[in-house]
Amino acid sequence: MKLKFWIGMLISIGCLYFVFRNIDIVKLLETLHSVNYLYLLFAMALQLSTIWLRAERWKYLLAPIKPLTFHHLVPATMIGFMANNLLPARAGEFIRAYVIGKKEHISKTSSFATIILERVCDMITMLGFLLLVVLFIRFPQTSYAGASASFLSPDLLKKAGGLSALIVLGILVVLVLLKEFPQKTTAIARRLLQPLPQSISHNALKLLESFRTGLQVLKTGRHLLFLIFWSLMIWGMAVVTGWVILHAFALNLSFMAAMLMTVTTSFSVAIPSSPGYIGPFHAAISAGVLFFVPDMDKSVVAGIAIVFHLVCIVPITLAGLYYLWKENLSFAEIQHVDKNEEEVNSQKDFRVHPADV
Repeated sequence: MKLKFWIGMLISIGCLYFVFRNIDIVKLLETLHSVNYLYLLFAMALQLSTIWLRAERWKYLLAPIKPLTFHHLVPATMIGFMANNLLPARAGEFIRAYVIGKKEHISKTSSFATIILERVCDMITMLGFLLLVVLFIRFPQTSYAGASASFLSPDLLKKAGGLSALIVLGILVVLVLLKEFPQKTTAIARRLLQPLPQSISHNALKLLESFRTGLQVLKTGRHLLFLIFWSLMIWGMAVVTGWVILHAFALNLSFMAAMLMTVTTSFSVAIPSSPGYIGPFHAAISAGVLFFVPDMDKSVVAGIAIVFHLVCIVPITLAGLYYLWKENLSFAEIQHVDKNEEEVNSQKDFRVHPADV
């Protein structure tokens, strides 16, 4: 196994220890028993809808390459996110490109470039949501008291919000330069990367090239508007999903609180971990709940984290396995997708997910 896999496993174990140490199993089971399961069924449907919305967004990204319908793209999208949940190294992005390329005879390189652009849009949207949280959320007066239980604090969020504004601005500037002056921008990046080790600079330039290729599909302002609209719809639905899950536990937190928890979980899944984001996802949910309700029993918080994770993972995984069967693909096939292009997976370290969830 690769070193990265074992690092991810160690991080998962560490996060699970943070969440589940010294908990009362009886209280945890009582929490699982007391949840409103009708709310959870509704949340599962909402979670599935985020994948349908992603398929709709992907349609507009692929339109200049090959016009496809929503129904063409749902299977590949669902299979890709299922693979992210079950396979190490977040292989789902490349698997999604492989599935749609095989089915619709689209270049895997072009398809993967649009997925890279999706990830950039996801990251910008999440950073934008974080900025909204910092500007408009009412921070709980007791949140400092929970500083020992949650790594979140108002000061940390305000600093992160300011940093996110700078990052979004920087990303937008780079994307505009890549779109309008691709050759000059690449040449400047190559010079700036020269002092770095060759392996790092090589991967960075390949990632930059994927950005540039993905941007070429945005030939008109209309495509850009649709991209922005569907990105907001996807992540807005993810926030609604989290809000419904919180209400399933009778946690009457604000919509902005659910937005903050969506942001924290989306960044947590970018951390190396075991398949299914086990550990970092639970730690992010626990930190979010304790930030707003610092006096809540940790055993109850652990139960909320377990349910939150299952609602976000299980429906998409089952739907992906169904589409894998429907498309006459085997798990072994997608698990060993084109080993010659395995290096492409190393470019996905910037992913956000989100929501890959």
